[in-house]
Amino acid sequence: MTEPSSTPEAKVNWLAVVALVVGAVSIFFNPYLLVSVIAIVLGIVGLVGARRAGNQRAYQLIAVLGIVAGAIGALLVIVSGAISAQL
Repeated sequence: MTEPSSTPEAKVNWLAVVALVVGAVSIFFNPYLLVSVIAIVLGIVGLVGARRAGNQRAYQLIAVLGIVAGAIGALLVIVSGAISAQL
């Protein structure tokens, strides 16, 4: 009987995943830039954690995408606020 290969399982970087989800939500729902700030902070913490863990390039990308989505959500709030202030 053969045993399964003992490869170490990569830990899931939940902060990076949550940053991406919250960043995506911030594009559509973002009162007072709060959701964007949360997405950006979680993305930065997730990115640092993925870099410290070493071989987690996918989670680094997910964390960066969370930061970018949070920044896009913040930019949309700022632009829509500027447009509505001029009306």
